[in-house]
Amino acid sequence: MGIPQVSEKTNMLRWILVGIGLISTGLLAGILMMLLMYPAPRGTQRAEIRLVERTETSPKSTETLSPVSAVGRFREVAQSAVQSVVLISPEFGWYSSFLSLADSDEMHSREGSGVVITPQGHILTNYHVIEQAETFHVLFADRREYEAYLVGGFPSTDLAVIQIVLAPGETVQPMTLGDSETLQPGDWVLAVGNPLQLNSTVTAGIVSAVGRSMDILDADFSVENFIQTDAAINPGNSGGALVNINAELVGINTAIATNSGFYEGYGFAIPVNLAIRVANDLIKFGEFRRGYMGISPSDVDAELAHALGMTAVQGVFLDQVYRGGAAEIAGLHPGDVILEIDGHPIQKSNQLQSIILMSSPDSTLHIRYWRDEEVGQLQLTLLGQEHPGVASWLADMGYRSPRRAVTASYLDQWGLVLKDVSEESELWHGLPGGVMIQRVVRQKDIEFLREGVLIERINETPVKSVQTAAKAFREADDIVRLFIRDQRDIPHMVLLTRLKP
Repeated sequence: MGIPQVSEKTNMLRWILVGIGLISTGLLAGILMMLLMYPAPRGTQRAEIRLVERTETSPKSTETLSPVSAVGRFREVAQSAVQSVVLISPEFGWYSSFLSLADSDEMHSREGSGVVITPQGHILTNYHVIEQAETFHVLFADRREYEAYLVGGFPSTDLAVIQIVLAPGETVQPMTLGDSETLQPGDWVLAVGNPLQLNSTVTAGIVSAVGRSMDILDADFSVENFIQTDAAINPGNSGGALVNINAELVGINTAIATNSGFYEGYGFAIPVNLAIRVANDLIKFGEFRRGYMGISPSDVDAELAHALGMTAVQGVFLDQVYRGGAAEIAGLHPGDVILEIDGHPIQKSNQLQSIILMSSPDSTLHIRYWRDEEVGQLQLTLLGQEHPGVASWLADMGYRSPRRAVTASYLDQWGLVLKDVSEESELWHGLPGGVMIQRVVRQKDIEFLREGVLIERINETPVKSVQTAAKAFREADDIVRLFIRDQRDIPHMVLLTRLKP
């Protein structure tokens, strides 16, 4: 059998097919080379979200999630966070503007939010949420309802703590605390609260900026060091939670920048590190105990830095150093520039004020400063408000004591809700000024210890206000002698035992 013969037509077709194959191979090779040399734009790549996991042995660890698993994580965070975020409503009346920069619609300022921070029912919220109210109703996401009373407030940071009245042995789930110092622009966050009477609302966004000062807190020595976020925040979100992707509390939602009174893309939250510093003092002392440096600071710009012979625009300029204050005692002068505190570079006045606020009275700070084109160092010990030097220059500046938010306070360790006797009660019922028992909670039945009786003394301490009574209870042993006067103006002495946690 002979070799098959190929016709001239078939041979030509074969060469055409070979040519097409070679051209196709060349095109594929060229496309491959271009892909290797010029990767696709980032927007066309498969999205990845890196999560930060906090551990005891390492400050940070990372995990990469696919878009599908990221959606699952968002669900987990939302489901976890809403359990510890509550709706706060006043028992009667309401006075609040919800601190939007242009909020004139009072219809939307009748409710606020709060975050549970202890199993004993302490709730962190904004001062402007609870201001001018006496008692509060607290509603959880699962529809549990409680009565709550003020523990303390600090208007200079717009923070307050209230506490719900729990049954014996009952606890609530606090939110896990994060670290606001680790936040950076671009980090994912969720805002959880009760905006516009829409309970348990969750919105998502990113951290847009940190260290913002908006000049919106109307209080003496106010400190603003806000986290800016584009997660939607509206009236009613005030006091609610800003949480990270690990369901950790990183901020307390406080304000919006707006021309309409509603969300326009810019929300602001108080960093949790500062909020918890204030809350701990309010819970422990009933007031915030801040340290004072005794200075008037301002930011350094390029012109000032050049005039001072500085090689970089950095630090905070001291316009004034008050006589008798901690800065003067330590050796700082007007015109100095604070460069670092405890190794942390200082760039803005509000950053310096936040660091001071995070430090308690009597704390010692290591200061690096610029003076006469040289860097110096010194140790500075902060002073409390009771120090004569601090009290003197505060008086000279016309400092006003923080306004008291309400006149009722819940002392859970003693099972009492105390209330200042109002001017109306003094006038119309002839009652002397002092403290009245508004409610007895979780105490065994003690004769004469009833709602409406006046407290005259706690042990040997006369009490004229809720604040002095709370202080006397905090400093007392586990059993106190309570000198009271009943509604018939008959005096009694009862023994009251501190309740177990």
